[in-house]
Amino acid sequence: MIHMAIVGCGGEANAHAQILKSIPDCTVTALVSQTAAHVEQLQNDSFPDARAYTDFESMLDDPPAELDAVLLLTPHALHYPQAKASLERGLHVLTEKPMVTQTDHAYDLWRLAEEQNKVLSIAFQAPFSAEYQYLKTLREGGRLGRMQIAQGWLGQDWMKSTLLTWRQDPTLSGGGQLYDSGSHVLNSILWLMNDTVTDVGCFIDNCSTPVDINGVAIMKFDSGAMASLAIGGNSVGWDVRVMLQTDLMSIHTDPHGAFLEIKGNADFRYPHVPVDNTPAAFTPHRNFINAILGREELQLTPRHGVVLSTIMDALYDAAKRNTIVKAATVPKTLEPPSV
Repeated sequence: MIHMAIVGCGGEANAHAQILKSIPDCTVTALVSQTAAHVEQLQNDSFPDARAYTDFESMLDDPPAELDAVLLLTPHALHYPQAKASLERGLHVLTEKPMVTQTDHAYDLWRLAEEQNKVLSIAFQAPFSAEYQYLKTLREGGRLGRMQIAQGWLGQDWMKSTLLTWRQDPTLSGGGQLYDSGSHVLNSILWLMNDTVTDVGCFIDNCSTPVDINGVAIMKFDSGAMASLAIGGNSVGWDVRVMLQTDLMSIHTDPHGAFLEIKGNADFRYPHVPVDNTPAAFTPHRNFINAILGREELQLTPRHGVVLSTIMDALYDAAKRNTIVKAATVPKTLEPPSV
C-alpha cells in the first residue's frame, strides 16, 4: 500500500482524488492547503481519515504515521522547492504539469530522484491514454513511418478564466498560456515524436497582461522533422488538436487522447481504440503507484520534465530575441557526479 499526501486541495484536486480513491494500492493520509475550507471539503467528500495541514513544511516536519509519496497540485513555481524537499525526505513525487519552470531546477530534481532512488513523474494525460499507447505501439513496431510534420493547435478562453489568479502571476506560474495549457500540447508532440529538438522560433503576445496569452512556435528535430504550435489564450470556447504527418499516414488526435483518426494509403480511418473506462484504467496516478511497486515502466520520467523545460526556455528566449535559437541537448542519462 502506498500512502500519499495531496498538496494543494483547490482547483482540480477533486478530480485527482476520485482517481486515487479508485486505486486499490493507494491511500491518502494527508491533505495540505493554505485554505482550510478546501481541506475540509476534500476530507468530507473523499478522505475523512486524512490528516489536515495548513502548510507544506508542517506536513514534512510532522508527517502522518505512514507517508510514502506526495501529489503536488500547487502553482507551477512551487513544484521545484516542494518536490526537492519531498525527495530529500525520501518521498516519491507525482507533480502536476509542468514539472518545474527552469531547466536547472529540472536537472536538479532528476539527479536528486536518482540519488534517492525515488519515483518522480508528471501528471500529463496524453501518454496514459489508450490512443497514445496505440500510437506508441505503431512507432515501436516500425509501422508509424518516418515522422515529417507535427502540428499542435489550442484555442481557449484562458485570459479571462485565469484573471486575478496565480496563473497570470509570472512569479508563481513561470509563464502564461504557453507554459500552462500549451505544455499539454507540446508534451504530446514530444512524446509521440520521440526525437530531439534542435532549433526553435517563437512569437508571443501578452495581450496587455503580465504573461503570454497567444503564442506561435516552430521546431526542428534532429531527424529533419518539423513541428509548429499555435497556442491561443484569448479564444471563444475550447478547441484543441494534435496532427502528425508521416510517410505512411496522417494522424489526428488531441493532447488528452480523446479521439484518434488515422488516414493511410488505403484511406482507412481508425476512429477509436478499445478503452477501459474505469477511473484509473491507465492514468499518471496508477502508473506512478505501479512504478513505485515495480509493476510498470514509468511513462513520464524526470528526463521528460527536463526536455520540456529546455524547450520552453528556448522558446521564450527565441521570442525575446526575435530569432531562431538552438535548443540545448538533453542527455539520455545523467553523468555520474564527480568525486
